[in-house]
Amino acid sequence: MVAEQLRSGRKTATIRLGDKSAKYKKGMVVGVLVGARYGPREKIFDAVIDKVEVNALEDLSPRDIEHDNPSIRRPEELADFLSQI
Repeated sequence: MVAEQLRSGRKTATIRLGDKSAKYKKGMVVGVLVGARYGPREKIFDAVIDKVEVNALEDLSPRDIEHDNPSIRRPEELADFLSQI
């Protein structure tokens, strides 16, 4: 599902738990991969990071969340989703 969302442009952001601003910086080129953690992964494409923001989960708008996962709109749903990955 995620691979198709990435290829079609429906997924345009990545939201993760925790402050990742030390790891990722604007302008970095990163490989975008899909697959299970510690398992085989498929490279979809390379991407340039446009922006790194740190926000509290409850401060995310439905639109912010939709950019990460088009099928989710509420912070509670996103929290459940993120806890699974």
